[in-house]
Amino acid sequence: MKRFLKIGILFFTLFFILEKGTYYLLDKAPKREYDKRLDLVLRGQMNKDLIVLGSSRGGSNIIAKQIQEKTGLEAYNLSYQGANVIFQDFVFKTLLKFNKPPKKVVLAIDNPYEFKNEPSLQFRLDQLHPLSKYNYINNALINHGEQNILSKLFCLARVSKLTFNKVKEPLLNPFESCGSRPIIKKTKKDIIYKEGSLNYLIEDESLKHLAAFKNIQTLCKANNIELIFLFSPNYHAFNSKFKNRFSELLLPENKILIYDSLNPIYKNKDYFYDISHLNKKGAKIFTLEIADFINAN
Repeated sequence: MKRFLKIGILFFTLFFILEKGTYYLLDKAPKREYDKRLDLVLRGQMNKDLIVLGSSRGGSNIIAKQIQEKTGLEAYNLSYQGANVIFQDFVFKTLLKFNKPPKKVVLAIDNPYEFKNEPSLQFRLDQLHPLSKYNYINNALINHGEQNILSKLFCLARVSKLTFNKVKEPLLNPFESCGSRPIIKKTKKDIIYKEGSLNYLIEDESLKHLAAFKNIQTLCKANNIELIFLFSPNYHAFNSKFKNRFSELLLPENKILIYDSLNPIYKNKDYFYDISHLNKKGAKIFTLEIADFINAN
């Protein structure tokens, strides 16, 4: 019996030490991350007048600092490369939970993939794992099947291979102080502008994506936030069929800004990195359109 008690005490002592050590590592994990934006959101340090949401088209095509300089609104870019609208909805809900609501939200639309299960656009779980010390994030990971329910009780259960997966600063599109990531390298591809109309099938839409899109609008309305949807330039003809479908899903108070398709610059490959992304030179021109639109409205 004494031997059993000794082994039990030794086990719980070692487990206690491991738990404390794991908590220390989890607490330090966010500081190792290159992208610290979501950590700032969770700590209530993202109280801005204007927030940009989107995928890489929002991150690279829209320069928040330039919007701030032109409009006087304190602006920040919370777009995530490769993020679908479901993740954008999650980021927005998190922002509202821990920070004051912004006055305006600018949401960059992925034309024509906004409502589809597009493989290049995902719920960015890799952005959550390093922040699993927060119960809010850990619960989200549990809901997505990424964490065991025991992680509610034990720090050890919150550790995964992605917790300490440090990402190096990218050379293609490093962060600016405003959270934007304009592409500073020229494309190595010989891209060709494509004319002609593009097809769009409603049957391909995902109900989860549609629900997330609707929720973003609902949250903006409930918090008296002006919501502006942006269609940024692609290096091909504008998909008007998708835009028509998109308009059907809008609440009447929300606004749409479509890039100036008559501007010859948007047919010049020197302003693009690839068919879906502007380089920094092109992003400055498009961002000026956005700032003028905000000032005019």
